[in-house]
Amino acid sequence: MHWQLDVSFQEDRQRVREGNAADNFATIRKLSLQALNQVQDKESIKNRRKMAGWSDQYLANIFAQF
Repeated sequence: MHWQLDVSFQEDRQRVREGNAADNFATIRKLSLQALNQVQDKESIKNRRKMAGWSDQYLANIFAQF
């Protein structure tokens, strides 16, 4: 899981460190990764993230499956 978070979300490069922000963002990234892994298509996690950012319909489909 750590490798996937680092490659897809560049987690090691994140600079959020104050208060509970680091834990909160880590939780959001893990939930997002779980949702992206539920999608049954031939795209990579990185491409799914891009397509979700470009298309509100694709993003809605991801969360509908989650």
